[in-house]
Amino acid sequence: MLPPHTAPGTCPIDTISCQRTDIDPCCSPQNGLLVLAQQWDTRWGPSDQFTVHGLWPDTCQGKQLPGSGCDHTRAYSNITDILSSSNDPDIIRDMNSLWPSNKGDNNWFWSHEWVKHGTCVTTLHPTCYADSYLPYQEVTEYFRSILDLRAKYNVYAALNASGIVPTEPETGRRPKNTYSLDQFKQAIRDAWGVEPNVKCRGRQLQEVWLWFQVRGRDTYYPVEPRGQDTCHRISYQQKST
Repeated sequence: MLPPHTAPGTCPIDTISCQRTDIDPCCSPQNGLLVLAQQWDTRWGPSDQFTVHGLWPDTCQGKQLPGSGCDHTRAYSNITDILSSSNDPDIIRDMNSLWPSNKGDNNWFWSHEWVKHGTCVTTLHPTCYADSYLPYQEVTEYFRSILDLRAKYNVYAALNASGIVPTEPETGRRPKNTYSLDQFKQAIRDAWGVEPNVKCRGRQLQEVWLWFQVRGRDTYYPVEPRGQDTCHRISYQQKST
């Protein structure tokens, strides 16, 4: 159970997550170290965009939160219906384009991300809205804020600005048209001043992770990574979509 809260309009705007323990969890997220995971799957999404895997709150010590999420009373399994009924007319279109499931079941994927991660964002707890709360509004805000964060930290554009572009697929077990991990990291540092974590399966690029802390209630800013890379040479292939 969360303690009584300060109305968001009266929250201090200059707090930094993970720097103090006496801040109202509606004003600054208790789980204040977050990973934005953007994925590159050649079967899904626009040809010139990474898609979203999720935004994952961690503890301030970098530890993962419970796999079952943080609030079983809001473990919604009908996220598509909730978003379709929201006052954001474009969100389903944007989610289908930029947050598709690689298993073909978007509602299951979005519901999983909400239950496991969205319920752990303390600034989105319904009690934080006081009398202005509308049913499920925190769900829409969660997904829209992540889409906006992905647009601001556009990994495809950052790589492209450094001359790193998807290449044509090559046959064989060891494709020659690869990039180095250092090239990927430097491109992201050139764009935003921090390095990412880069994830591969073998040499095949899977995901780029950006790490964030939060200023105030919901202003994300990038920080140096806390995770591990799983790439050396990176095969970054064109999408078939």
